[in-house]
Amino acid sequence: MTNFNYEVETLALEKPRPKLDAVLKIQGYKDPAKVRSRVVSAAQTAIEGFSNHAEPTVSYRIVKISSIDDKSMTLGNNAEMISPIFFHYLGDSQNVVAFVLTVGKGIDDQTIEWMDQDKLVEALFLESAAWLGVEDATKQFVLFIRSLAAKHNARISRRLGPGYSYPISGQQVQWDLLDQKPLFELFGNASIPVTLLSSSAMLPKMSRSGLFGLIPKVKADQVNQP
Repeated sequence: MTNFNYEVETLALEKPRPKLDAVLKIQGYKDPAKVRSRVVSAAQTAIEGFSNHAEPTVSYRIVKISSIDDKSMTLGNNAEMISPIFFHYLGDSQNVVAFVLTVGKGIDDQTIEWMDQDKLVEALFLESAAWLGVEDATKQFVLFIRSLAAKHNARISRRLGPGYSYPISGQQVQWDLLDQKPLFELFGNASIPVTLLSSSAMLPKMSRSGLFGLIPKVKADQVNQP
């Protein structure tokens, strides 16, 4: 692999466009044709609110893996993260892509405003639209990172995130949410669109953090070597 840029980078992503049917289904309305007009109107208002306020952005940094074993991983000089998932999913990686992604503070502000106005249904649907937006923005970022990795003769691992569990040998193994702290510390003093709270929650609320491994591809002339 050629050398990566190890500085913090920030990308503005294309604004997602959540579909009405998908927003309704998140809230349990499986057949949009049978949904009351009042509910449909609230969902449409929420989608419009999302479109007006969403500012999808991601900050990322490529970091070298210093060490990795079946208990923990150390990134850069001293960012240690504890979980056996790293050895299982990132064991062949030489670098990781750490990222924080959000659809923006405006979504939180609009949700609070609607709740203060007792527009609780609209606020609920706005949250659903925003999570669909986070998923769409994440897919955009995956395509970007996959393309970047290919240019460096590498591929990406599955996405890993603090607070989530992953299957290993038939069991679900967690990456502790408290590892949000060392993950955010990887960004140093750079200006990023997400703030980490002492509780390990993020602001804006509609945000996502995590990492991908960058796994070197086997060169063609190595395939047939004994």
